[in-house]
Amino acid sequence: MADIALTRQQLVEQLTAAFEKLIAIARQVDERGRHFDRTHWGPREIVAHLAGWEMIATVRIPRVAAGMPPIEFTDETQDRVMNDAINAASVTLIGDQPLDALCRILREAYQQDIEMLNGLDDAHFVAGDYIYERSVGVIDLCQEHCEQLQQLSQGANNPP
Repeated sequence: MADIALTRQQLVEQLTAAFEKLIAIARQVDERGRHFDRTHWGPREIVAHLAGWEMIATVRIPRVAAGMPPIEFTDETQDRVMNDAINAASVTLIGDQPLDALCRILREAYQQDIEMLNGLDDAHFVAGDYIYERSVGVIDLCQEHCEQLQQLSQGANNPP
């Protein structure tokens, strides 16, 4: 993402575009029959993973906006273990749903987060603020997953 600070409106627009692009690419990849293998998530797993993170954001964003610290570990190992557990739980709990259902869950979750972002004071939309940095990070993560899905679609990873 660019080093230029984005306004709230720009962040919201870019978040929406990033999620919608990811949903569209996930559907295309799924239609081509590319799915999960032992080393790479497929479209359902990626969409389930992001849906889970956006559902968690519905708790984290209001906490941070209220002046509480985000729920994160300062120890890198603990943070990685917790992130891996959350990813696994998201994929396990909702990942077996049809892709259309997962896309609907992701869309509902990110739209709820967008509504929360739109209700926050502009002070949360400056570089360095948790909410700003999380939003930029999610845009970047969506782009990474889009690239991963496009590689999967092009056959870089053979389906099992």
